[in-house]
Amino acid sequence: HSFCKECLQQFWRTKQTQECPVCRRRSSREKPPCNLVLKNLCESFLKQRNKSCSSGSEEICILHTEQFKLFCLEDKQPVCVVCMNSQKHDNHKFRPISEVVSSYKEELNTALKSLQENLQHNEKIKGEFDKTVQHIKSQAEHTEHQIKQQFEKLHQFLRDEEEATITALREEEEQKKQMMKEKLEEINRHISALSHTIKDTEEMMKASDVCFLKEFPVSMERVQISQPDPQTPSGALIHVPRYLGNLPFRVWKKMQHIVQNTPVILDPNTANPWLVLSDDLTRIQGNEEADEMDTRMKLS
Repeated sequence: HSFCKECLQQFWRTKQTQECPVCRRRSSREKPPCNLVLKNLCESFLKQRNKSCSSGSEEICILHTEQFKLFCLEDKQPVCVVCMNSQKHDNHKFRPISEVVSSYKEELNTALKSLQENLQHNEKIKGEFDKTVQHIKSQAEHTEHQIKQQFEKLHQFLRDEEEATITALREEEEQKKQMMKEKLEEINRHISALSHTIKDTEEMMKASDVCFLKEFPVSMERVQISQPDPQTPSGALIHVPRYLGNLPFRVWKKMQHIVQNTPVILDPNTANPWLVLSDDLTRIQGNEEADEMDTRMKLS
């Protein structure tokens, strides 16, 4: 079955299915093949009509071979003098073609002016749309820049907090290492003293009996001197919870001092064009052009 392309597509849009309007068979193609016979007939008809227009045959009545001089107001078509007196146009009103053409041209010209004004209006709107597209692009670029600046502040705050926390950790590390270094020096002195005592005692035990007996009381006193064992000092290890305990929460609490909640956020799309909004959309200030305009209005 053959159909007008626009009619078929309109039918498909209405039915929302690709089926033949006659037999309801579904089409497997979104673009059915062209009917070449109908296409050739249409082209032949158009060529023949163009030839008729160029030869002026449309100005002759095909029924009476008379020239069209009148216009039937009821049928809205040109007629010849014979047609006017025919039964088909009985009781119809007629006007000279030139008079009707002048009236119709004036009517069409009025409608054409309206179309031209509409075209100019649409072109103006198109220009505004083009400006809006550019403004959207500019808005997006400016907003992206502000977003990056705001996040850079937050990133810098987090970097500073990270550096401060790590610095405090390094300082405690150095303090604890220095404390343990002092304890190591103390235990080294203790080990050295014990080593000397043991060595002297062993040498004395190798001496003659008389020397041994003479040195025995002193050696015994040295051996019996008790010294406390070195103990690991309290708090020698890193206080890990001080740095890791609730770390995100503590940083968030500190961040509240640099972040302020603004209950009212201004919309730059609805703001007065004579006003300038701050980058964070919380403050309004006048611009130079607005001040100049205000001064002119006061002077006038």
